[in-house]
Amino acid sequence: MAILYITQQGATLHKSGNRVIVKKNRETLTEIPIVQLDEVVIFGNGHITTQTMGYLLNKNIPVSFLSSHGKYKGKLQPPYAKDTLIRQNQYAVAAEPPRCLEFAKGFVHGKITNAIQFSQRQRTQNAEIKSAIDTMRQTVQKLERAKNLESLLGYEGTAAAAHYRAYRQFLTHDWGFTTRQFRPPPDPVNAMLSLGYTLLHNHVYAFTNVVGLDPYCGYFHQPKHGHAALASDLMEEFRQIIVDGYVLSLVNNNRVKPEDFEQTNKGIRFTKDALDRFLTGYYGRMQQTFQHPTRNEKTTYLRSIELQVRHFARVIIGEDPEYKPFRRHL
Repeated sequence: MAILYITQQGATLHKSGNRVIVKKNRETLTEIPIVQLDEVVIFGNGHITTQTMGYLLNKNIPVSFLSSHGKYKGKLQPPYAKDTLIRQNQYAVAAEPPRCLEFAKGFVHGKITNAIQFSQRQRTQNAEIKSAIDTMRQTVQKLERAKNLESLLGYEGTAAAAHYRAYRQFLTHDWGFTTRQFRPPPDPVNAMLSLGYTLLHNHVYAFTNVVGLDPYCGYFHQPKHGHAALASDLMEEFRQIIVDGYVLSLVNNNRVKPEDFEQTNKGIRFTKDALDRFLTGYYGRMQQTFQHPTRNEKTTYLRSIELQVRHFARVIIGEDPEYKPFRRHL
């Protein structure tokens, strides 16, 4: 299966038979059979015909719209799954603060333990990294003490700061990266992380809809207008595994260079050619196969996200006893 990224400004997505075709000025840029298509992501000033919109909706294929900088703008989404039981149970849990906190601790625990493992597996090890790992370990031990979401958010923030402190040490070229900043991204590393997290959030959002969950009803990230809080919750444990590792490999293997970025009034962003390469590599990473940590099967990163969302839904309706965060040996 495939994700179709449309990055060429002014390009239009058309339907032709059982294929979708991207054209610009009558020139065909790419085409793909509909049976191979999972999702369409349009960057900036891309277009899609009304006929194609209806066709993709009928085939349950979502279309996401991002700015040319990679900021999420909105989504053309097929209907919810028809079973309302999952959403009823999801809302019931949201009305019970102790259960919300229990789930939130699971999300944060998964995120921090994956961050610890990420740091431990890197070749570079120095006092700064060891200090950051110690901070994250101590934070994990404190999670059960959290009496409310506010205190849990504080622990999560402490661990995230430690993770990015270590992350800087792993970069062979930091290009001005000191810590995580995203509004706007001030350097190439932050720009890549921001785009990667946007794409990851988009995948989780899509799977919550497929499963029948409400992506806007979260437990750790509190609901606010326009924010898909549950998608933000469920993506936490995948950040280091998918995005941070990918960006690190691009930098340390010299697959991106300073000239691949440009300064705009909205921060640093990729040039057009570099964006295409980033997206191609990101899609390749999402299709990498590995042994699933709790299932006796080979899977991909993309499939593992779906499996985790389905696990969460089963916990919500009582089919699985407790939520277990996704963890993978990196």
